[in-house]
Amino acid sequence: MLEVMRMRTIFLSAVVFLCTRLVGQTGLLSTEYFWDADPGQGNGIALVAVDGSYDQALELVMAQTGSLPSAGEHSFSIRAHDSDGNWGPAFTTLVQVLPGSVNFPDVQVNEGEYYWDTDPGEGSGSPLFALDGNYNDALENIGADIDQLPAPGLHVLSMRTLDVNSNWSAPFSVVVEVLTGSVTFPAIHISAAEYWFDTDPGEGAGTPMLAADGAFDNAIESIKGNAIPVPVIAGFNVLWMRAQDDDGGWGPSFGVVVNMDTTITGTVDVPEVNTDATTFVLAPNPTTADGGFRVEQQGQPQRIRIRVLDSQGRLVLDRDYGSRSKVDVALDGVATGMYPVGVFIGDQVTWHSVVVH
Repeated sequence: MLEVMRMRTIFLSAVVFLCTRLVGQTGLLSTEYFWDADPGQGNGIALVAVDGSYDQALELVMAQTGSLPSAGEHSFSIRAHDSDGNWGPAFTTLVQVLPGSVNFPDVQVNEGEYYWDTDPGEGSGSPLFALDGNYNDALENIGADIDQLPAPGLHVLSMRTLDVNSNWSAPFSVVVEVLTGSVTFPAIHISAAEYWFDTDPGEGAGTPMLAADGAFDNAIESIKGNAIPVPVIAGFNVLWMRAQDDDGGWGPSFGVVVNMDTTITGTVDVPEVNTDATTFVLAPNPTTADGGFRVEQQGQPQRIRIRVLDSQGRLVLDRDYGSRSKVDVALDGVATGMYPVGVFIGDQVTWHSVVVH
């Protein structure tokens, strides 16, 4: 594909004539090659079928150039072995091995680019990105920006790379058909998420997961779990998760193996949160519906607003308390469970999970 990359293999297309008595379907079992002197049938260097299987009388085979002889003229011979155990005659050709042909420079890709249809000139194409984040090999997995697809129809996509010595390769081009609608994407949002352990309870019957920012309004969400569903056996379990879009369709399940410790009690929480504006305490947590919780600012009081959601992301409370150092938040009538609580102080917002039991 690239001139900056020297091929390390020799590809040979060989028609192998087997014994004349074989007039039916001929299958190849193996092939071998040798340089100059014949080592005897079966003692040559194995050739590899490019498609991984010797199942045709005509095969594309590959020899490694790491076994090239010294520079100069040499005879190169190949022969094949059929499925009946018969070796065909050797096919020989004269090959000149040039000095340095068995040595390869340390060629690395520095950057890559692509363009559609018309060549904008070396270095002026759209950048190709190394999928591993670094162009450090002569052969790279690279990605292109599909937002820059041309209009629907047939187009020529060309790619080339730049090596570490600032040499551009020749462009590699393919004809690509851009289909109608391939450059547009539907607006997909998450409406809900759930999780379960081991056995799938059915779509919508898992334990709800919460949006970390309080709302499922994006295609990618940071989500967190609720209380661990019971019964869960201590030790290794499979934790499964899936999400639902705003059209009501559930996505595929994603599972990971986790080691559960059922001896941990209470809620792990950090009551004090530092922001650029202030420090505050949210307590008690866990709490009760009758008791509610308090938010107390440490330092110069600022305007404070409290927002409480339920496990489905629905609004339970949203109240602006003004500039006060301490506010008491009542949770009268709420059911037991975990509630995301957003604390808005000045232009800072911090979300906590408050457990009501």
